[in-house]
Amino acid sequence: MININGVFAKFLDVAVNSREALPPYRYGATSESDNELAVRPLDGAGLSRFRISGLRVGINRDFLVIDGSSRSFGTHSFKLFITGVAAYGVGHPIITYPETPIGRPINVDWGFAGLKAPLDVLEAVEGSNELRRYIRVRSLEGDYFIDYDDGVVVDEVRMGLETKFVESLMGSKLLGNNLLIIDGPIYLFMRERKELANMRIQVMNKLGDAGIPTIGVVKRVEGSGKLCKAPVVDFVKKEDKDFNIDNNNCNDAAFMHRLGQALGIGVGEALILGPLKISAFRRDLSAYFTEDRVFWYVYTGLGPGVFRVETLESIYNKHTKLIEESMLWLVSGIDGVGMPYVIDVTDYYAKAVTRTLYLGFYQLSLGRGLRPTYDTIQELSRVLGEEGVKP
Repeated sequence: MININGVFAKFLDVAVNSREALPPYRYGATSESDNELAVRPLDGAGLSRFRISGLRVGINRDFLVIDGSSRSFGTHSFKLFITGVAAYGVGHPIITYPETPIGRPINVDWGFAGLKAPLDVLEAVEGSNELRRYIRVRSLEGDYFIDYDDGVVVDEVRMGLETKFVESLMGSKLLGNNLLIIDGPIYLFMRERKELANMRIQVMNKLGDAGIPTIGVVKRVEGSGKLCKAPVVDFVKKEDKDFNIDNNNCNDAAFMHRLGQALGIGVGEALILGPLKISAFRRDLSAYFTEDRVFWYVYTGLGPGVFRVETLESIYNKHTKLIEESMLWLVSGIDGVGMPYVIDVTDYYAKAVTRTLYLGFYQLSLGRGLRPTYDTIQELSRVLGEEGVKP
C-alpha cells in the first residue's frame, strides 16, 4: 500500500522551502505530425450507415477497458501533475493505481505524478528514496522537466503509467486473454520522445505475442488530419460525389461532421468510415513509427459525435473478425454524448482516482500556506463539479 498522504506531505515539506520561481519554458510537439504519414483505404473499405438501436452485436470474449486521468496543481514555484489509471470490464472489479477506496489496487512500477519545479526542488525529490518512486522529475531521455511544455510532462507520466499498468495487468494474470480496450491511441508517433514511444510499442508487441487483441478508442480528433489526405478524400467522393472539404481548413472531426451532414445522418444513427491504414512513408521515420495502424472513424451526430477506433495492422490481421465485431459492438453501445458507454464508464473511474488524489493534496497544501494559481482554482472547481456526475 502507498501512503499517499505521506508522499504528498513529504513533497510539500520540500516545496515550501524553495524560494525560487518556475523558469520560462519552451513549447514542444505533443502529438504526431500527420504531414509525415500516409493514409489509404484498405480493401473492403466503405461508408456504412447504421441505426444504432438496430445493431445487435456480441463479442465472444470478455473485455477490459483502461483509461488514465491527469490533473495539474500549480503555484508560482512548482507544478505537480497528478495522474491515475483505472480498468473496468466484464468479470473484474474496478482496478486502480494508485489505490483508492473505489477499486482493487494493483502494483505498478511507475510514478503517479510528474513535477516541474526549480532545480533545488527537483534534486531534493530525486534524492529521496520515497518520493522518487512516485514523483517523476525527469523524462525517459534523462532531462529534468524544468522547461518542458506542460503537455509533454503529462504525456510522459500518463502514457508511461498506462503502459506500465497494462504490463502489471498481464503480469498479475488479471488481463488473461480478454479484449483490451485503451481509452486513447494505441501509440503515438513521437519523434522527440522516442523512449516513451518505444516503451508503448514494446508492450503492444507483448500483447500481440500473447494473442491478446487490443484496440484504442480516440475521442479527441480535432487535432488530427488523417482523413484530410487525397487518397481518403478521393475515396469518399466515389461514395458520395457531392462531398467536398477545404483541405486548408480540415481536421478529422470537421471531415466526419461534414460527411455525416451531407449524408443526412440523424440522431440515433451512426456512420462508419473504414477500414483505413496509416503508414510512415519515409524510411527514416521507421524508428519512431514501427508498425502501421488500421482504423475507422465513427460519426453519430450526438455530443462531440466523432471518434476513432484503431489497432495495429498485425493485430487486425490476426483477429480480423473480432476487431471488426468489437468496433461495431462499441458503436452499438453509444450513449447520449455520442461515445461508447464502456469508454465513458472507465473515464469516470479514472477521473475519480485523480479527483481523490487532487482533493487530498489540496487539503494538505492549505495547511502549508501555498497559494495556488488561477488555473489551479479553476481545476479545483471542475473537480468539485465532477463529484455528482456518473455515466
